Amino acid sequence: MTNFGNIIYRTETKAYVIENGTYTVPHPEDETVPAGIHAEFDALYAEVEAYAKAYPDRVTEELPPAPYEPTLDELKAAKLAEINAAYDCAVSALVADYPSNELLTFDKQEAEARAWTADQSADTPLVDALALGRGMDKAELVSRILAKADAFAVATGYLTGLRQKYEDRLGLAQSAEDVAAIVPEYHLPDEEAVA
Repeated sequence: MTNFGNIIYRTETKAYVIENGTYTVPHPEDETVPAGIHAEFDALYAEVEAYAKAYPDRVTEELPPAPYEPTLDELKAAKLAEINAAYDCAVSALVADYPSNELLTFDKQEAEARAWTADQSADTPLVDALALGRGMDKAELVSRILAKADAFAVATGYLTGLRQKYEDRLGLAQSAEDVAAIVPEYHLPDEEAVA
């Protein structure tokens, strides 16, 4: 009988590792190993297995690695990313119908509309150009801009409040179960609740 010295038996795959951990002998029924390789190793496997039975004190069992258990801090970091991603999706849905370049004008539109509402002699080049382009009365356009700006502020305020609520709950979480119980769901309130 060949002296294989100390060998390792991998309980997960039933393979043996010989020659100081440099040579793996696969189990004959391991379906992850190509058939041609099995033909090469079947006789050697039988020989190593006989050696392992004859010298059990030279066999070290290698157990499969334990599943990774993330720490509470890692779970919290992942949950915060989930909370924030869901929030970003909810807020993005509010403006999904607008092209990105138009979105860049929203703050200026609102600022000019508020300035014109406070003082109709205020300089409003963007609002003037929008009214001209749309063929719309400036007062009507200003009214629409402010209505949309106010509605967007209420909607994003509510969604931001939900996001902060989830983040507050996450800060209080003391266990993996507490973290898992936080399911960030974003929705807009009924109109009566906002009014």
